[in-house]
Amino acid sequence: MPSAIPSSVPSPTERPQSKVTGYIFAAIASIGLGAAVAFSRAAYDGGTDPLSISAVRGVYGALMVGTMCLVLGRGLRVSWAVWRQCLWLGGLVSFMYYGNIGSVQYIPIGLAALLFFIYPPLVAIIMAAWDHERLGTVKITALATSFSGLAVMLGVDLEMLDWRGVAIGLTAGIACAMNASWIGRKMQHVDPFVMTFHMTVVASVILIVIAAVTGGITLPVTQMGWIGALGVIFFQGSSIPFFYAAIGHIGAPKASMLNNLQPVASIIIAYFLFTEAMTLSQIIGGSMVLGGILLMQWQDSRQGRRRAP
Repeated sequence: MPSAIPSSVPSPTERPQSKVTGYIFAAIASIGLGAAVAFSRAAYDGGTDPLSISAVRGVYGALMVGTMCLVLGRGLRVSWAVWRQCLWLGGLVSFMYYGNIGSVQYIPIGLAALLFFIYPPLVAIIMAAWDHERLGTVKITALATSFSGLAVMLGVDLEMLDWRGVAIGLTAGIACAMNASWIGRKMQHVDPFVMTFHMTVVASVILIVIAAVTGGITLPVTQMGWIGALGVIFFQGSSIPFFYAAIGHIGAPKASMLNNLQPVASIIIAYFLFTEAMTLSQIIGGSMVLGGILLMQWQDSRQGRRRAP
């Protein structure tokens, strides 16, 4: 999941592009990120671990985004003030990288994907508190629906779930919400690709150091493990550029809306690859979480149209 979408990204009105292309790019990015979560199960079954995959994925992502910046003619240098912020934001990114796939080691894929997606409601709460704004009836309803859905997902089956997976998934979502909220308010003047490069470099260094201290990178020992590990690295690392490209075609709100395909893709792919089905309570709760997110995004879109000249 991209950490945030600063307003410095040109809007579709500034860069006229095909809307169809934008929707395709956004769908590819969301499905790819969802696939990465599903593929992580095969990687773990094949002998590797979340920390190893996250560290390698971070290096791959940094190289990819850095190359994109150079190809697009964007300098990689930033001011010391900006880099200091990228330093702690990169710390959040390191846990996002780990937590988004790490929870799958302990809990079902679909539940892990949905737990991470608690971040959109949290962003709404953080931003409202930051701006000293009232949420309004629609957003309060959306938030209540999302958090009630989370309770439904966990309440019935909590005794049968590994608390480590639940904790990792939820805290990764919290880290994502903090990252996105800070960037949305404090980093809007920074080129998103350059900022992502520096945050990814910081995250990679953190993950590599932790991996080295805890025993080093653990490679898969089976063919399916290699397929799963490479799948996670490829899908996560390659999807983010598609997401940013989609923003240039259709704008951040619509691209973010399609980002809701992520957990859906994870659930569907997990079913076909591992015949892993969700329980009824998880299906109902997950639908409530996604429904609340969609309601919030619809309200934001409606308010944006009202403010437009």
